[in-house]
Amino acid sequence: MARIVYLSWPPREISGGIKVAFRNVELLVEAGFQAAVATPEAQRPDWFETTAPVIAVDAVAAGDVLVFPENNLKFLNAFASRGQPKVVFCQNPYLVHQGLGPRLSYADYGVSHILCASHTVMQFCARRFPGMKLGYAPFFIDEKRFAFTTRKTLQVAVVPRKRMTEFGAIADLLRGRHPDLAVPWAYLHGVTEQQVAEAMGRSAVFLSLARLEAHGMTALEAMASGCIVAGFAGVYGGTDSTTAKNGFWAQEDDVFGCVEQLANALRLVKGGGEGYRLMLEEGRRTAHEYRREEGKRLLLAAWEKVLRDLSLAPT
Repeated sequence: MARIVYLSWPPREISGGIKVAFRNVELLVEAGFQAAVATPEAQRPDWFETTAPVIAVDAVAAGDVLVFPENNLKFLNAFASRGQPKVVFCQNPYLVHQGLGPRLSYADYGVSHILCASHTVMQFCARRFPGMKLGYAPFFIDEKRFAFTTRKTLQVAVVPRKRMTEFGAIADLLRGRHPDLAVPWAYLHGVTEQQVAEAMGRSAVFLSLARLEAHGMTALEAMASGCIVAGFAGVYGGTDSTTAKNGFWAQEDDVFGCVEQLANALRLVKGGGEGYRLMLEEGRRTAHEYRREEGKRLLLAAWEKVLRDLSLAPT
């Protein structure tokens, strides 16, 4: 059986895309595949725990099936002339142009398949790369780490990194327009996965500041943790999993609308009652759709098809 090697950006960078690549390899190894993550100098992440085997990029072998981030032109260029089968794992379609560089298609680098982290990514890739073979390989939510609880502090957890300017405006407008809703913030910036999970477990509300995303993994982790979620879905028209029943969603870049939705979330929590319970349960149900077992099933199905197409499936 060919070894599947996911090439990774330096894994000490805090990025959901890096975490998902490692999680994919964990699932593949668990299922009996030979798989590893290749990082510069065989580095391992220090901000989340992983059992994925790690090798140096220089240790990639001639018979490996290589999996590239959608946005790493350096890797694609380095391996373009080599004979290994090549797959792109596209987690953010808005970063595709960074990986393509001057070429028109991933196929020009020898890539035969694109694995897509969400249905919105599949739709994008079908339009951008007509004729290329696509597979659906969504991330999963670790419900053991992001455990559902209703024992909450009235505070708002937030990852402000992708909308620093908007976050400053949102915090100020909430204070100015809704002084009765002055609650503490739990800032999640440069912290470990475990610290994120602990903060979400304590926080009654999560403010989603996703921007130009394929899918809102962090918002789903918050739902799994029992947070009421408000803010931006990160994709125009919504993601695979955002509905009016599982969160208070604002239109993209509508800062005033986001403030009002955040205020709605805080008032729902303060009021409690049936409406609060129903939204909590809908968020929990939504997150459960992306549970580990389902993610593993879909990932294995996608890879079995890729390997069949490449005539590398085990016999």
